[in-house]
Amino acid sequence: MSTVATVPVMIVLVLIILLPFIVGFFVYRDARQRNMNAILWALVAALAPAFIGLIVYLLVRGNYMNLRCPQCSTPVMETYVVCPKCGAKLRPSCPNCKAPVEPDWKVCPRCTTPLPEFQDDIQTPVRPKDRTGWKILLVILLVPLLLILLAAFGLMGLRGSGSVSMQELSRDEYFAEMEGLSQEEAVEKVQEWLAGLNQEGTRAHALRYDYFNGSNTAYYFLVYVPGGGDSSHSGLGQSTSIFGTTVKLELEETGNDGTLFSILSTAENAPNLKITLGGERIPCYVDTVDFNPTVYYIVPQYDELDPDAADFFMPERISVVQIVGNSNVGVAEIQEDDVAFDILVGIDSAPYLDLEHDIYGKPDGTGGYDFKDGFEIRIEYQTHDELLSHADMITCLAFEQDGSYYLIDDRPDNGRTFRQIDESFYHELESLFEEPS
Repeated sequence: MSTVATVPVMIVLVLIILLPFIVGFFVYRDARQRNMNAILWALVAALAPAFIGLIVYLLVRGNYMNLRCPQCSTPVMETYVVCPKCGAKLRPSCPNCKAPVEPDWKVCPRCTTPLPEFQDDIQTPVRPKDRTGWKILLVILLVPLLLILLAAFGLMGLRGSGSVSMQELSRDEYFAEMEGLSQEEAVEKVQEWLAGLNQEGTRAHALRYDYFNGSNTAYYFLVYVPGGGDSSHSGLGQSTSIFGTTVKLELEETGNDGTLFSILSTAENAPNLKITLGGERIPCYVDTVDFNPTVYYIVPQYDELDPDAADFFMPERISVVQIVGNSNVGVAEIQEDDVAFDILVGIDSAPYLDLEHDIYGKPDGTGGYDFKDGFEIRIEYQTHDELLSHADMITCLAFEQDGSYYLIDDRPDNGRTFRQIDESFYHELESLFEEPS
């Protein structure tokens, strides 16, 4: 579980534990003021499940008067003739036997003494405003609401904050790599941007490019902090809360003119940048641009491109390996651009199969795939001749099973890896290994 999800879960647990004590505290104070059995009612309200004890207490408490002496505010009972603390006269009494009487009585029922028609020294007890009851009701209403909000906050954290990666390069390294990716136009724009920046070390600068690939958006940042660097990459992180996603970059002071950071974020929404330099947070000024300023290349959806366009990114090499009986029997290097483009379109246009499809296999062990014969398609965006597999290579397996044609894509879409390909695309791969007539 991520830290974002763990924090609200812990708060929820603490509130659940403390809630009975909070309810018991308010009930104890209120019961004492009403001369009720405060300890007993506090335990009942705190320990009875589902607030049953608290509800019973709220129903019973109205039968107990909460009266106070108007002169000294001492708690008094309705039957008190005088305040036991200050002696203030609280209700009419017989002048002979001092027994409490009602204002409209003519004769004392105890000693038969005639009663005066009016007693002007009476100070009627006052009943304070019932604030405790409202506090208890607020606890009942607000605490569950708070628990729901925290649970939603936790679920947002569990849903994930996407992924984030970073490459740190010096200026010379950055421009050399961008030129190697044939991004001359981007190089010119970044050089112009850097030349116009304020070089104070108390602020950061960034360019952001948003790229929508048809299903989600990736966010590309080029960050520059004068005098800041982090060769360890340990200071990079991404987190999501109810306030959005934040990419955190903790840098140390290097003493030089700083380095450039290419950051790729796959957050659900555009993240904010939080940058610290030497432990102190510094402001970051972000400009949105219409080009990718980072050294991360963007792999487009080739089936959505115009083949006559000249500005999209193509792999450096595509090769197709023929497999018979799980053994490689031949390799075809794709030299023609139109053939390479057709292969990429054939892959990207093939729909993913849902995880319930038999090709993934069933819990009872039936179904699944049995790959023995077919083709392996290797797509390399950066060539590493010394490696059979590397981070810049996409590998796909095409095969036929039970009259249908499938492709295993190593770029899963929501966990799905199998695509349904056209028979014509499979035969196009076969034709690469046919002897010319």
